[in-house]
Amino acid sequence: MFACLYVPDFSVQAALLPESADAREILWRSPIVILDGPANLLKVTALNDPARKIGLEAGMTKLQVETRGGVLLRKRSLENENSAQTELLECANFFSPRVESTCLGTAILDLAGTKKLFGSSQNTAQKLAWKARERGFLLHIAIAANPDAAMFAARGFPGITVIPPGEEARHLAGLSVAMLPVTPEMLETLDGWGIRTFKALAALPEVPLTERLGQASLHLQRLARGQIDRVLKPVELASKFIESFEFDDPVETLESLTFVLNRLLEQLCDRLLSHSLATNNLRLTLELEVRQRQNENKGEEYKQEWKLPVPTQERKVLFTLVRLDLERNAFSAPIKKVTIEVLPMKPRLAQGNLFAPPSPEAERLEITLARIRGVVGSVDANGLSCAGSPGIVDTHNPISFSVQPFSSVADISNSVAAPGPVIALRVFRPTLETSVELTGETPHFVRLWKKHYRVLAASGPWCSSGEWWNSGAWARQEWDVALKTRTGVGYYRIYEDRIKQQWFVEGIFD
Repeated sequence: MFACLYVPDFSVQAALLPESADAREILWRSPIVILDGPANLLKVTALNDPARKIGLEAGMTKLQVETRGGVLLRKRSLENENSAQTELLECANFFSPRVESTCLGTAILDLAGTKKLFGSSQNTAQKLAWKARERGFLLHIAIAANPDAAMFAARGFPGITVIPPGEEARHLAGLSVAMLPVTPEMLETLDGWGIRTFKALAALPEVPLTERLGQASLHLQRLARGQIDRVLKPVELASKFIESFEFDDPVETLESLTFVLNRLLEQLCDRLLSHSLATNNLRLTLELEVRQRQNENKGEEYKQEWKLPVPTQERKVLFTLVRLDLERNAFSAPIKKVTIEVLPMKPRLAQGNLFAPPSPEAERLEITLARIRGVVGSVDANGLSCAGSPGIVDTHNPISFSVQPFSSVADISNSVAAPGPVIALRVFRPTLETSVELTGETPHFVRLWKKHYRVLAASGPWCSSGEWWNSGAWARQEWDVALKTRTGVGYYRIYEDRIKQQWFVEGIFD
């Protein structure tokens, strides 16, 4: 058995898909038309039943529609329709691994071997309808013994239709022959003969029909009888997880933007879950309204990327990261289009410890860092990130370091167990300015915390320098000294900045 999922008024439903469930229910009961074409000659390409009831038709101009009043106008977006088709295929993939993307708004799936999972054909159709409703679709669903019979039944009959094997011709009898893949010339000929339904076409004798209309007419007659058995062409779903939405009117408020972002992230996370995947990389692109500059149309874009410490499938985590970033930014123009991409990967598998207290979830770490960035900023005056994990820079400058995103993967390739106790230098941030009295070239007294301390022993100097080619040039002359203090002997590292001609205490050994 094969099931066909057909989305009536597909362009309208695709336009409403990013809306919330409650808003979608309200809007669907209102007259809606989809416009397409040049900006100065927009015409109706799709509409819903309430729009038809007030006399609107496909092909009307925008001006004709506006004269009716109370009609919601939406501009057609191919990206929204492609996204909706992907969503429809994802819905079908919950029930079968063999799904055909027949055309926009139509998907056919093979139900072979699914009876033990979902029950009878009627139960399977009900579950398909519920799943599609959760994703924002109102479907016509038909189940039949061959794909084409299921497709024509779904397009011709509302709700759920189940055709028992061998009864295809009886169930399809009342459908119009215009639903068949027939040429206008052949349709005109059949209409002249009075052949207007599947039943009338199926009753014609095969040989005279073929003699007059050719072999193509015999294929059409077999379709009308529900006798065509063909192999599905399963679609291979794209490996990229991208969702986008283009606004009819550019938005300026954060509320309007985050509402759409929440819906797009929900769709992406549902797709990740259906493929048993997660993501640790999120990319956001906002296309701003095109401005006229020097007789050229130039668009502006805002791009941001998040690299998470661990892969996640949580929509709330991803949404919070995006919202916190948007709250800190002001854009130079209204937002016209939003695109979100996640890079899929295998989810993290972790075994909890029964004998250790629960630790904070690693997924929440990035949210905490995002809140910290909102207070202290993203980068400092030197271009370093203000929040993250410290890293070593490939340089001999002892004060250089980097701040990198946290990672759950620990690098233990170079870790070697220490043979014994290790002396550590605790570095002062910032370094302490000091004054040093010399005996010859050797430090004799060091001023530390407003007091002078005698140098009991000194080792040095060690001279280093680098980056003379830019403003970050440095030149140091270092000493390790033992100072006699009131609490005992302390070991410190001091150095002279040869460029500034100033002494500093860098840290203390312990």
